[in-house]
Amino acid sequence: MRPAYRDAQTGARVVLRSFCLYALLFVTCLLAASPVDRRLYDAYLRQDMQVWADYLETIRWQDADNDERSRILLCEYGYVPYLYSVGDTVACRIANHRYKQHIEAAKDSLSEADWLSHCSAVRIYSYLLGEAGIGDVVSGMRLSRKALQADSLNPLALYMRANICFHFPKFFGGSKKKALQYCLRAERAMERDTAYRYHWMYPAVQLEAAQCYDKLGHRGKASEQCRRIMLLHPQFMYVTDTFLPSLSVKPDR
Repeated sequence: MRPAYRDAQTGARVVLRSFCLYALLFVTCLLAASPVDRRLYDAYLRQDMQVWADYLETIRWQDADNDERSRILLCEYGYVPYLYSVGDTVACRIANHRYKQHIEAAKDSLSEADWLSHCSAVRIYSYLLGEAGIGDVVSGMRLSRKALQADSLNPLALYMRANICFHFPKFFGGSKKKALQYCLRAERAMERDTAYRYHWMYPAVQLEAAQCYDKLGHRGKASEQCRRIMLLHPQFMYVTDTFLPSLSVKPDR
């Protein structure tokens, strides 16, 4: 009986050690997340984009430090396409114009990969809004590739490439398979940086990976990815209420 007892003790110590390491990691992530990032993250999960609108309306660019300006730009990066998706063209054009001004003002304070990714995004947004020609789309795609050349592990650059591959047709280089690869790379890059644990881009890129699996006909993998998302972000309403239930009525291809 003694060897079994010792095995039980050893197993208990392993479980306890694992629990302590997990708890330490969890606390570290909480400390790393800024209150503003956490507020924007929670609002994204609840699909309460008015919180984002209020933040962008009240924050003063000229008074913001470099970290705050980076946060503003990432918020605008996600907010402009949100406005486009709900059909608020007027507000979308205003937000995109402001986004473009902020990108130009932030050139010296951003990393090369971040700046090129934002430049890529605003060109493509402008095209979708009818304010730019096809040349801007080509330029935007070229800039997104340059961003990854500057830093192949940059989360924003990887996410931008994923978005391009996911949303654009094959003629423009679109590919759900490539989009999935970029999503998974972006997810791993964010997991290596605790600052992204409570950042809206982390669940966003995980959701896009699940959507890629779905579009590729791998509904089982899409469901598995959704369950993983729900463990990390249990308040993600779109996943719990809409996307995951839709997978249950679709067979794998």
